[in-house]
Amino acid sequence: MQNRTFNINGVCRPDRHYMAGRRTRLAAIRKMVDAGAYFTMNRPRQYGKTTILRALADDLKDDYTVISLDFQRMSHADFDNEISFVHGLAREIVRRSRLPGLVPEKIREDLTKLADPSDVNVRMAQMFDCFSTWCERSDKPVVLVIDEVDTASNNQVFLDFLAQLRAAYLEQDLIPAFWSVILAGVHDVRSMRRKIRKEQDHRENSPWNIAADFRIDMEFSAEEIARMLKDYENDHHTAALTHKKF
Repeated sequence: MQNRTFNINGVCRPDRHYMAGRRTRLAAIRKMVDAGAYFTMNRPRQYGKTTILRALADDLKDDYTVISLDFQRMSHADFDNEISFVHGLAREIVRRSRLPGLVPEKIREDLTKLADPSDVNVRMAQMFDCFSTWCERSDKPVVLVIDEVDTASNNQVFLDFLAQLRAAYLEQDLIPAFWSVILAGVHDVRSMRRKIRKEQDHRENSPWNIAADFRIDMEFSAEEIARMLKDYENDHHTAALTHKKF
């Protein structure tokens, strides 16, 4: 892989970029997923959130069905109201369902109907009924990952979605639901409720009060950086150039 480069813009790919080790972080996050945790991963930009989430999805694929969404792919209009949100979210899942084996055909058909912009009667409850049926029929536990979730953090429809997501997660022993939920973004969505509703309107059933703390260190260690630089040296032999006589 002689054409690899150092990348600080966007997601890193092992076939294109030099990458620090991530095995320890992946193992720690995997442990939370295996325990069925609902958690938020909030770190500043360029901290490797999207890169680690992609690696996690690949690591989980043999044991879980992972649906990975990115709210940046949804437009501002998709968050205007409940109907447009259901259309937009279903559209994104249908787009992801092109990956072989991710979504059962019947569920894909139901989601395609929910994504139809001509249907002005769709409701969030229908979306969660579809999720429940999907989780019930899936051969593997279903894990939901939403990246850039704070893109939608300042509007009511996002709060409604999180509230139903929370309710479904808490009742998964009664009604099939996502095994684990991961919300990732720059900001912790739990700290943003004041943007959506007044503090005096806050209730004990806040969508955030079930989220587990994410305490995994996402910074690179000196050893991980050294291994990445060693990969670069193996490709370019810079040490030899310093001894070359001109």
